[in-house]
Amino acid sequence: METLDIQLGGRTYPLTLSPEEVDVVRAAAEAVEAQIAQLKSQYAISDRIDLMAMAALQIAVQARSESGSPAPPPAPGMTWPESQVEDLLQRIHAALER
Repeated sequence: METLDIQLGGRTYPLTLSPEEVDVVRAAAEAVEAQIAQLKSQYAISDRIDLMAMAALQIAVQARSESGSPAPPPAPGMTWPESQVEDLLQRIHAALER
């Protein structure tokens, strides 16, 4: 087993992985960080939790789309991912206010 420290959203997470998992997890962490950077540049969002949640959502939607499952349609007057981002932000803020 190997220990790998990955950075996600400005935090370090130590993981214990088999040697076969190291490259996959490292690449996945880099993809998440790239998605977070892209979201930061596109939207006026600075909250780390919001950015990580939205990055996770977009990666999950992309994976689902690539596997053949259709992505949900955007709300009227909005484009994807704007409608999903807005919905997710509202849900996150509602949960944080509880």
